[in-house]
Amino acid sequence: MPLDIGIGIFAAIIVSKLFGAELSPLFVAISIAIALLPDIDFIYTLLRKGPRDTHAIIRHRDLLHYPLIYLPVGAAIAFLFGPQWTVLFLLTSAGHFLHDSIGLGCGIPWLWQFTSRNYTFFYRYTIPQKRFPSQVVYRWERSNIDRLIDEYRDPNWLKNIYFKLHPVFATEIAGFLFAIYFLWRISAALAGN
Repeated sequence: MPLDIGIGIFAAIIVSKLFGAELSPLFVAISIAIALLPDIDFIYTLLRKGPRDTHAIIRHRDLLHYPLIYLPVGAAIAFLFGPQWTVLFLLTSAGHFLHDSIGLGCGIPWLWQFTSRNYTFFYRYTIPQKRFPSQVVYRWERSNIDRLIDEYRDPNWLKNIYFKLHPVFATEIAGFLFAIYFLWRISAALAGN
């Protein structure tokens, strides 16, 4: 989630520069909210299934994480408010989907409509005893995801990733902090004008 917030900040900066829009706190907050929007399905899953249903929590990306539908429909809706909102929506949402496809979890169904597979790119975190082979793209058959969760998930993933120096956590925090720093520098430059 910290990296999704960073994605929202970067998208706000880019869109404000491209369209000459004011980089206000409200604009940045809306951009962050749009970047986090696809994960509203996590809240829905948690309320529906509860915190103990590991499969449901890991598979929370079953409602809004369909880029070939989400991006065009969302862009069309955003276009009603103007082209800058369309670009903002596309940047934040595509960034969110890329983030969800690299590193943890079972990826997302990038090509849903054509295949029911989920895709994950590059690094794949698993418990040390059960390493996946190194490859650029992992394809997950959705029918096998529950079995793969049982076989490869780390029951202590929260502690092992977010409370230790782990590459995924370090990347998330670095992206978030860089976005904050960049926003601060731009805001300071704008205030000086």
